[in-house]
Amino acid sequence: MDLSFLLAIALIIALIFWLNRRQSRRRPATYRSPATTVPSRSVRGHTQRQLLRLVGGNQAVAERLVEQVQLRNPSQSEQWCWEKAIYDIHRDRHIS
Repeated sequence: MDLSFLLAIALIIALIFWLNRRQSRRRPATYRSPATTVPSRSVRGHTQRQLLRLVGGNQAVAERLVEQVQLRNPSQSEQWCWEKAIYDIHRDRHIS
């Protein structure tokens, strides 16, 4: 009886860990507004590539930077926001 009880507890614990792991894969890491999830065609490819190069190719970082600029400047175009994010990185890194 003791062995079957321990086995049942082990199975329940394994099931809980499995469910938690499965659930964590489904949750999005962060909320992204639809406007910055996929850059619209109004943003020039050169501008997107330049920002991506500045952030080491990390698309999520680039999108977060643009989203922050959009939140602070809601009346500006998306192209302007991408360019402002590039400008901010240059300013912060003192790149000429």
